[in-house]
Amino acid sequence: MKKYFVLLLSLILVLSLAACNDSDIPEQESAQPQQEAAELVWYIPCKGLQPDMSSVMEAVNDYLMETLGCTLNIIPIEFGNYDQQMQIIISSQKEFDLCFTSHWCNDFYTNVSRSAFLPLDTLLETHGQALIQSMPEAGWEAGRINGVQYGVPNQQIWAMTNLLQVNKSVLEAYHIHPASIRTLEDLEPLLAAYKAEHPESYPFAIEQEGALSFNTITMGYDELAGRHVPGVILLEDDSLTVVNQFELPQVHDFFRTIYNWCQKGYIRPDTATVNGYVSDFKAGLHVATFDGTYKPTSQEMNKLTYGCEMEYILLTDSWLTTSGITAAMTAISRTSQHPELAMELLNLVNTDPYLYNLITQGIAGKHYEALDGTYIRPIEDSGYLPNVDWVFGNQFLAYLKEGQGADDWIITQQLNESATPSPALGFVFDPIPVQDQIASVTAVLKQYEPGLSTGVLDPDVVLPEFLKKLDEAGADLIIAEIQRQLDAWAAVN
Repeated sequence: MKKYFVLLLSLILVLSLAACNDSDIPEQESAQPQQEAAELVWYIPCKGLQPDMSSVMEAVNDYLMETLGCTLNIIPIEFGNYDQQMQIIISSQKEFDLCFTSHWCNDFYTNVSRSAFLPLDTLLETHGQALIQSMPEAGWEAGRINGVQYGVPNQQIWAMTNLLQVNKSVLEAYHIHPASIRTLEDLEPLLAAYKAEHPESYPFAIEQEGALSFNTITMGYDELAGRHVPGVILLEDDSLTVVNQFELPQVHDFFRTIYNWCQKGYIRPDTATVNGYVSDFKAGLHVATFDGTYKPTSQEMNKLTYGCEMEYILLTDSWLTTSGITAAMTAISRTSQHPELAMELLNLVNTDPYLYNLITQGIAGKHYEALDGTYIRPIEDSGYLPNVDWVFGNQFLAYLKEGQGADDWIITQQLNESATPSPALGFVFDPIPVQDQIASVTAVLKQYEPGLSTGVLDPDVVLPEFLKKLDEAGADLIIAEIQRQLDAWAAVN
């Protein structure tokens, strides 16, 4: 019995020691639930959805997991729908991280007044040092309101030069020399002749947002508070007098020209409801269009986009304006759950050529052929050709397309530096004091401007009513506030 008792005690002791030792052993990591990597959501406008975007995003996310430990979901929205969709997304307080913003689409100033975007100064200091060093000071100034940074300008062509793009083969077929076209009136004979021979066509294409957006320099003014807010200065007016652009006689004449073209069948009457015109260009239904900014580098890409070689016909000189810089920016949403990561991504996409070109050009060998370390040739029907490099960040990181000049990016930067500065260059409007009036005026503009700017509404009939409603909505108060801020800015600049 004593032997059995000793054996029993020994067994209990062994089991107790084993239990103690087991409690000291940490559980294997595989037993712990794995924390998922953060996913950043980035909204951008696009010219068309890309069929093979999924493979590009897979490659992007492999790289981001290695570099930042996160993934990215880029959500493209057609240009024609982007502004409206972003208003819905922002108003609903939906969580997302990054979005394209500008003075003409997903309005930067309005969004700042509504606290939709995060202040970026601290984030830049802690997570964006390379980005800070890569950006000219003029870029940072354009994205500040009341000294606070809310937007990161995308480095690209900042100088604004309004122009016409015309199918080169059509010009040659009608024996029209580009130098003979200097105004819209000079272009009309070509439109009339083409319409007569192709009655099913609408020779002149206009974006869904309308034609005025691409002709602000042609109209001779610099926008100060966003594209769809009354308040501009005339470029040749050093007195910095703020006026309502929708009251200018040249704007009224422009609306009349667009209306007459629409009546003659040169412009689609349903332009304001049509999502893009690229397919109609390729089908030969369009032969000319506006462009708001001359880009020395874009001929080859436009050839791929429109399916034809385009002739550039400049309508204005080049001007450098704050609105030219704020034409393409990226902001971080107030609803972002990962603002530090969002800034790290911005820092990377603006300074890392590999990531930038992966997002903008796709995968080498699948979406483009690498000709050397500088040039690429897009692969036809590869399923990925966004052709909106300027939407994503620093376009000067982009590979050159076959046919571009080796110094195209240098020429672009030189054009930015040589353009005539607007008298208000560097002024950034703070919309908060008149945000209610801006909301009311914006509602009026949405009712009238698309129809006037696409040629559907007769300006001689509609303009008096439009201007009256702008006044009732508070346009004069907005202009007075812009003038007050501009005078204060001019006093110290």
